[in-house]
Amino acid sequence: MKLPKIFKPDFNYSLSRIGSKHDGGYLIENSSLENAEFLISFGISTNWDFEKDFIKYKNINFLAFDGSIDEKFWKKNEKIAYEKLKRLSFIRYIKFKIIKKTFHQFFNENNLITKYISKSLENSITFLDVLNLCKSKNNLFFKIDIEGSEYEILNDLIQYQEKIIGLAIEFHECNKNYEKIISFIKKFNLKLVHIHANNYDDNTEYKIPNTLEISFSKDPIPIKKFTGLPHKLDSPNRARNKEIKLNFYE
Repeated sequence: MKLPKIFKPDFNYSLSRIGSKHDGGYLIENSSLENAEFLISFGISTNWDFEKDFIKYKNINFLAFDGSIDEKFWKKNEKIAYEKLKRLSFIRYIKFKIIKKTFHQFFNENNLITKYISKSLENSITFLDVLNLCKSKNNLFFKIDIEGSEYEILNDLIQYQEKIIGLAIEFHECNKNYEKIISFIKKFNLKLVHIHANNYDDNTEYKIPNTLEISFSKDPIPIKKFTGLPHKLDSPNRARNKEIKLNFYE
């Protein structure tokens, strides 16, 4: 699928894949990874491979935000898993138990806040509230996957971009929000270093991929002229679906 050249990285950069091999993994420019002083993650659900990999690579503190993974979430999913067990679906039950155990081993009250990032949802916290929680921190790296609420905080990211060293963000409903994304890229001073289309969506009706993962870096180090996509570390979000190849036009 073709995108306008504003979505095209200027150069090839040194990138690392942080997170899952498939959905939940992002390609990050290495200088932003190496120089990050604090990680802020918006959106966790049941996949925190990105956060785990990031702090394994760079031993820094982090804060994660997700209003969907409170005690009600665990009780609801435990009930579902137990019903599966009664129908002799041991794998689903064991998988849930492992996820729950490892979740509580990794997250605690010091690094997880069970609130949404939004100005409109109940049980939410604003972007400015988040910055106030870590106001003494600089060189912040943001990972954002909040199912459409990202559009509520784009102006905040622009306003406080001097504190940000890197950003990995998933844009949802891109065809509906096309102009908002372009406006953000133009106003955001960090360089676009990588773009990848999420292949979970059926994109046959769309002009552009409906979900895009885009990475930005404050001071990326160019390697050579941009040679195209996919990057060798790219991987389809949904393994059984065909990867979406991206091209660019003037």
